[in-house]
Amino acid sequence: MSNWKELKDNPRLNQIYRDRVAIIRAVREFFWSKDFLETDTPMAVKYAGQEPFLNPVPLTIHDPNGKSENFHLVTSPEFSLKKLLAVGFEKIFSITKCFRDYESFGGTHNTEFTMIEWYRAPGTLTQIMDDTEALFKAVGKKLGHTSVEYNNVTVEITETWERKTMKQLWQEYVGVNLDEYLEIVPLKQLVLGKKLAVDTSGEYEDLFFKIFLNFIEPRLGFEKPLFVYDYPKRLSSLSRACAHDARYAERFELYIAGLEIANAFGELTDATEQQARLEADQALRAKLGRPTWPVDPSFIAALRSGMPEAGGIALGVDRMVLLFTGAKDINEVIFQSISDQLA
Repeated sequence: MSNWKELKDNPRLNQIYRDRVAIIRAVREFFWSKDFLETDTPMAVKYAGQEPFLNPVPLTIHDPNGKSENFHLVTSPEFSLKKLLAVGFEKIFSITKCFRDYESFGGTHNTEFTMIEWYRAPGTLTQIMDDTEALFKAVGKKLGHTSVEYNNVTVEITETWERKTMKQLWQEYVGVNLDEYLEIVPLKQLVLGKKLAVDTSGEYEDLFFKIFLNFIEPRLGFEKPLFVYDYPKRLSSLSRACAHDARYAERFELYIAGLEIANAFGELTDATEQQARLEADQALRAKLGRPTWPVDPSFIAALRSGMPEAGGIALGVDRMVLLFTGAKDINEVIFQSISDQLA
């Protein structure tokens, strides 16, 4: 929406915003009914995450004497929530604003967006899948919806949702065994064989998603919502390895009508391994010419203190609202988005 007047004068946009408020209320009521504790986590942190392909928004804060400290707006409340797990909180959730620089304004992205994250400790990835499916069905029931809509595609949500491994999808849509493409050299050859442009210095993640985004993602979740699980370990620096195959990690993403809605992990709790993985991500950021900062020492300390086995997930609230309202663009579901303020 372009401004507050459009919200006032356009009944459709007015209803979308009212539905947004109802959806967020229904989400809270769902988790309260399951005995989850709602938490309040910081939006500005000294140490941002190390994801090589995300861009935290830098922030400088001054004290009364003019001394400055550098912070980042959170790309996710993940580290803060895991610190709470480490001190004994078992079932927690947070609905908060998150920020990512160099994002498009509109479509399915916005620099400022709303995220819900929840964690179970002890908890498994399967339990988080069950939570996610139950959450959507509960919100749909509150709104009187048995389906959701995206890009004029209607997807029923009341039946049992599908669950497939990443390996199954590569076999189904690319015709290859993903086991053979877990290293960069064969994967690069596959990308070239598919006539896709490839940077000779491209990283594994770049190459993987050239295949995934072109041949797989646009076909996911059209008959039913689909959980895609068991990602290559090298794409999942915060996930524990799968017990059945250590080359893969306990991670899933949820797709509905080709739209990615959520990203979940069976959480890595080994402090030494986590430190090493984050330092590897930090080195990759430096290689890519992106800003770097130290690994959050208090996060590593929290893991060393004995964080329990846990499952957790980040789900985009704005995309959830988009699905339940049939909005055409993420800016239609965000009142006074950043793009409005630039107009």
